[in-house]
Amino acid sequence: MHKISFKYFLFLVLLTFISCEEILMVDDISKKEVSLTAPANNSALSSTGITFSWETVEGADKYQLQIAIPSFDSPQQIILDTLVTKNSYTQQLNIGKYEWRIRAVNSAYETAYFKRSFEILNNDDFQNNTVVLLTPSNNLITKTALQKLSWDAIIGATDYQLQVLDENSTLVKEQNSASTFFNFTFDEGKYTWKVRASNGTAQTLYTSRSILVDTKAPNTPILSTPTNASTTTNKSIDFQWNRTPISGSIERDSIYVYTESALTNLNFKDRGTSPYNKTLTAGTYYWFVKSFDEAGNQSTRSAVFNFTIN
Repeated sequence: MHKISFKYFLFLVLLTFISCEEILMVDDISKKEVSLTAPANNSALSSTGITFSWETVEGADKYQLQIAIPSFDSPQQIILDTLVTKNSYTQQLNIGKYEWRIRAVNSAYETAYFKRSFEILNNDDFQNNTVVLLTPSNNLITKTALQKLSWDAIIGATDYQLQVLDENSTLVKEQNSASTFFNFTFDEGKYTWKVRASNGTAQTLYTSRSILVDTKAPNTPILSTPTNASTTTNKSIDFQWNRTPISGSIERDSIYVYTESALTNLNFKDRGTSPYNKTLTAGTYYWFVKSFDEAGNQSTRSAVFNFTIN
């Protein structure tokens, strides 16, 4: 029999203790119930677009949603098995009988499944379908002007109407397409894009998302104090600079401080606004500021100033 060293034994005990500690910090949701909202049990529907909804469970991180044809007791097919972070999910389904079930999960626990049955009789209520938008994500802030606008297909749809509106609700693009995507190049600014489906006689409501396109880099910061090649005995340094903001996404400044002119030995860097205070020890320092925005643009580096603390 192999002997286990005392150190290795302690390591295993510690690892087990840490694992148990992590589990104890997670809410035990195993006895909780998921309250299903819609569709109602044994409901008969006249639309192929089904929105499944349920009440949130405190302590749950996600929900596992499954759909079976015609039931989980005698399934012909499990047509959906997905994890959802929200408490609703929309899915296109063909005419037929279905059963859906859901459970709440977190990193350590899961509830039991709760299920309901329903049947799709026809697609007469085509207008009640919901177009599910795919890309880009809602409220995207980006520096990429060319975007692939895409959405899920609606059963029975013959075409889709796409509209793009600026922040003043002015229509800048309208396109009818049998496809489920459209490549569009945005100008600078904030836009809403929306899509609805048509079957030739009826139309769904529009589904919309927002996007902010910002392709311009922030202006280069201009350093002011401590002035270049200055000397001080004060170890509490107020770094100050100026920058003219550009309209678009939110802009932020980052300060970089080094201890030699080659700018390889970084003393510290931090996001901050002017004036920015830092207490340093005696020595010579080199500093500059760069600016970034939420869209991913960045300014050129400011001039590099140096100063000495005696």
